[in-house]
Amino acid sequence: MISVLKINDVWFSKTIDFLKSVPSIESIEESILKNACIAVKEDKIVGCISYEEFTCKGLIRYFVFKKALDLDYLEKLLDELKENALKNNIKEFVCVAESDQIKELFKSLNFIDIKKSKIFIDEENVSNTNFKSSIFLSKQLI
Repeated sequence: MISVLKINDVWFSKTIDFLKSVPSIESIEESILKNACIAVKEDKIVGCISYEEFTCKGLIRYFVFKKALDLDYLEKLLDELKENALKNNIKEFVCVAESDQIKELFKSLNFIDIKKSKIFIDEENVSNTNFKSSIFLSKQLI
């Protein structure tokens, strides 16, 4: 059975170790990890999701899974993350999808497409950055 937990002192260093085992993660920002929720099976972390705070928006970060999780567990993880986010005055989640497969996963979690004309990184429209081919989605929390 998989349990969904908010990050705490007991799981914090284990979550860092879990994320370090992912080759595509070059560095881990502990301040972002404090917002995380994890999926645990038999005392091992099998998934993690967190967000970085930007005013009243939360940019999804560390969306990592070591095994395929049923949509029910992903929804539970997202619900826990939402509960945490609302306490931090976050009103919307935003995510960057690098593939259609990831886009469809977030859409199954009720995220919707964002027009690129509305997205700016460091005051530059995303169409003029390295993220021009990325897919952006959002989900209102309230």
